[in-house]
Amino acid sequence: MVRELLSAGMVVAVAALIATWLSIESRAQTKPSLTGAWTLNTGLSDQPQERGEQSGDTGRRRGGGSGHGGGFGRGRMGRGGGDAPRPEADRDATARKREAMRDIMEPSDRLTITQTETMIVITTAEGRTTRLSPDGSKIKDDNTGIERKTRWDGDKLVSDISGAGPGKITQTYVVDPEHHQLRITASLEGGRGQPRTVTHVYDQISH
Repeated sequence: MVRELLSAGMVVAVAALIATWLSIESRAQTKPSLTGAWTLNTGLSDQPQERGEQSGDTGRRRGGGSGHGGGFGRGRMGRGGGDAPRPEADRDATARKREAMRDIMEPSDRLTITQTETMIVITTAEGRTTRLSPDGSKIKDDNTGIERKTRWDGDKLVSDISGAGPGKITQTYVVDPEHHQLRITASLEGGRGQPRTVTHVYDQISH
């Protein structure tokens, strides 16, 4: 009789442990869904900075990088010395990295996001894509050299970005299911300028 009671008690205890584990596992797997098409809400989003307020290095490259390389490079080569102009591949890589940085600080007006347990893909209106692995694995974009390490922090998706330039860049994604909105915040610190945070809010237009 005692043995039967002990056996029954063990069964109940094991069942309780399994139920607790399943409950914890279920909560861990339930993450907010970023999936859908999103359009920028300009009224709730930070406005882009003026060119003069942005990084001086970026502004100079945008304003006269190619002209300087072409004109001065040919003149020096003609005199038999001086630095050669940057190869076309280097200029293309710089342009791609600049576009990627702009996508971080000034995201597209429209985003399309697909999400699985192991991968989140963000596509801009211009067709550029960003891949995020929410399990903490690093993903490097071979075209830009930018690397992201992404993780879930509660209901917030946090992406640490390296290779985009000087300083530390962190991008966070927070879904507001009640208002069908997505809030993307980019924080930049440790670079040439003052630390700054830029927030963009998107309204969901389809699931």
